[in-house]
Amino acid sequence: MGLVTAIAARQVGLRVLVLEQSASLPVKACGEGLMPRAVAVLQHLGVSLDGAPELAGIRFHDRGTTATARFHGTAARALCRQELMERLERRARELQVDLRRAHNLRDFSASSAGVQLRVSSPGGLLECSARLLIGADGLRSTVRRKLGFELPPRHPLRFGTQRHYRCTPWSSWVEVHWHAHAEAYVTPLGADRVGVAVLSHRRACKSEEWPALFPELMSRLAASPCERVRGAGPLEQRSCGVLAPGVALVGDAAGYLDALTGEGLAVGFASGLALVQRFAAGQLWRYPEDHRALLAGYYRSTEVLLACARHPRWRHLAIRLLSRYPQLFSALLAVSTGCPPPPTSRGAALLYRLLSPRGT
Repeated sequence: MGLVTAIAARQVGLRVLVLEQSASLPVKACGEGLMPRAVAVLQHLGVSLDGAPELAGIRFHDRGTTATARFHGTAARALCRQELMERLERRARELQVDLRRAHNLRDFSASSAGVQLRVSSPGGLLECSARLLIGADGLRSTVRRKLGFELPPRHPLRFGTQRHYRCTPWSSWVEVHWHAHAEAYVTPLGADRVGVAVLSHRRACKSEEWPALFPELMSRLAASPCERVRGAGPLEQRSCGVLAPGVALVGDAAGYLDALTGEGLAVGFASGLALVQRFAAGQLWRYPEDHRALLAGYYRSTEVLLACARHPRWRHLAIRLLSRYPQLFSALLAVSTGCPPPPTSRGAALLYRLLSPRGT
């Protein structure tokens, strides 16, 4: 989220310094589907998505039942996380963002003059100042912790693991394969690559366990893993605020619920853009309100899917219902992704208006 926010800041003429703790390009476990709202932000920022395959929609599989929902409006895309980070860095360099690797924030203090930072670097301890410190440092945010904004989770712990497989994708849909103890998310990443992310309850699910949980899926993939497994979690992170004197939080650092909807990147990108727009307009105090509005649909849809994940029988009944009424599923997907409502029946359109956080 740091590079997205930095690019947005440079586009409105702000000076930006990005401090990256890793000495190399950071690559994290990710479902790697860019939902329509994420695509729209990247296009606004001038980040190239050339060659990124378009995604038709979402397809749920549960005990022989399949439900599908198409994306409407801006097309969703698939892009592996490393390639996304490379494209973001390339765009940041084009805009002359000052990006410094192997720099670790040690401490900071805010005053009327701005924020004073102490940073460890390969050359020793540095001190610098800024008008605003933006914490875009992920699930385990150091900035959030130093602000004292951390809150305990409200849900049972969940974890994610992710791996690439070298094979030809069999569809242009994001597939979700449900199991009582986990869900597998399949994303077609190109002509010869498929990404699989598994979300599980209570503990991280090792890749050796995947064939027992998802035998039909893994029979397509078992002979072709091409990268090591990456993990993330616990997924839920709560924060009591996103703004303090001289400091703001964006992305996962500002709070995160779960990866079930695939909206994490989209919400993070949008929050970074909103923060920059408010700061540039001298209205930083309004950013928390923007952040709440951006997260409203994501939290509603994610809470519903978490309930489905915890109650397999209810989930199966719900997926059977969605399989019979795909227009209903498309309306729910539109609410989750912040897209315009699909051209659909009057009943599904009414449902969209009722669930949409802005009442649109």
